[in-house]
Amino acid sequence: MLAFSEYRRSSPSLSEIRPGMGASRSAVRRLEDRCEEVGIKMTDLRRILLHGILEAGPRATAVEIWKTLEKMMEDGHAPSQGSIQRNLNLFVERGILRRDVTPDRQWLYSVAPERKAALAITFVEAGTGRKIACNAPEVATVLRRVAAEHGLAVQAAAITVTPSAGHDLETR
Repeated sequence: MLAFSEYRRSSPSLSEIRPGMGASRSAVRRLEDRCEEVGIKMTDLRRILLHGILEAGPRATAVEIWKTLEKMMEDGHAPSQGSIQRNLNLFVERGILRRDVTPDRQWLYSVAPERKAALAITFVEAGTGRKIACNAPEVATVLRRVAAEHGLAVQAAAITVTPSAGHDLETR
């Protein structure tokens, strides 16, 4: 069986990034947090890829990101181009990256702007139609994560509820 440098048995680790190279830790951490919000499991390969994306700059191609990673890695072995492309596709699907296509069909990747809009979640009482705002960020996080797993983005949510036995709904 032939051995190709592109086929690695273990993924690269952050310790392999050359000193002084790689993106700012806080910028990478913000992207990691966004990834976790949309249900992307953080692996060493994805962390290194986030460094490469940020270092390559906006509107970089997959090959430019790969070349940036090649320069950044201590041993000179960046993740394979196939691994990079699969993860870029995942980041685009989940809204972490934006992919622009040029007229000559070149794919350019940039970090997508963060969604600033608050998610409006409303409980609607089944019998009366009374609406109660739900101001629980953890509910919004779960809804976003479940939607992202299906390739969707939640704009607003209404949940039909009924009073529990002997209790009226209380607003928060």
